[in-house]
Amino acid sequence: MDSPTDPDRFSNLPRLLWDDTVHVVTAPARWDRSDWTTVGVSAAAVVGAGLLLDHSVDKYMANHATASWDRTAKDVQNLGSTPSIVIAGGTYLAGVAFKDPEVRATGIDTMVTMGLANLLLTLPLKVVVGRSRPYAEKGSTDFHPLNGGESFPSGHATQAFALASVIAEHADRPWVSGLAYGLAGLVGVARMEQRAHFMSDVVAGGLIGTFVGKSVVAYNQTLRANAGSKVAVSFAPTFQPGGYGLSLALKF
Repeated sequence: MDSPTDPDRFSNLPRLLWDDTVHVVTAPARWDRSDWTTVGVSAAAVVGAGLLLDHSVDKYMANHATASWDRTAKDVQNLGSTPSIVIAGGTYLAGVAFKDPEVRATGIDTMVTMGLANLLLTLPLKVVVGRSRPYAEKGSTDFHPLNGGESFPSGHATQAFALASVIAEHADRPWVSGLAYGLAGLVGVARMEQRAHFMSDVVAGGLIGTFVGKSVVAYNQTLRANAGSKVAVSFAPTFQPGGYGLSLALKF
């Protein structure tokens, strides 16, 4: 049975969403040197992919497209859109129905992660960067900030890796992590095959989804642990030579 302080309780979800939003937005203020190094390496990976691979990978995708792979890619890319939301919602409902807190928490964290990753980072970046999509045939360096395309970063990759990162963090099993991230990677490849994104768009989207997913799960698990800890208060009479009294005990 849910406790009133349970962060995953339905009535507490608005508060949880707000807490997660604040946590993600203020995350840079808590980063240490290793965190900033990770961010720097990630940014370098995106820039490197853009400078070294975007044009050649897009050209390869355009020249090696087949009808069968095109049909497969159209199906695979959907994992980064509505089906991922259905999976998250279904996971939450399954956790409620079977009274499984871990399954319920996985569903909650997935929905929160996908929402925050897209609304706070991916969608604003699309508008700010204004990169043209590959199928526009304007090249990988066509940018029109605040007045252009929506190629960078990939929203499908963001959502797919958000789903994968949350599942991987909750499952904490190598084979589950490999399967989850592998499927998310296929979503990115499918979007490149469809010429909806360059490689750097996919890399950036994947990093955003993974960063937010790991951050949300770690923070929410702390909230759940704190909500589960209770303070027990007990009183007991004491008798000693020459008097008696009352003892107070607190158990955390």
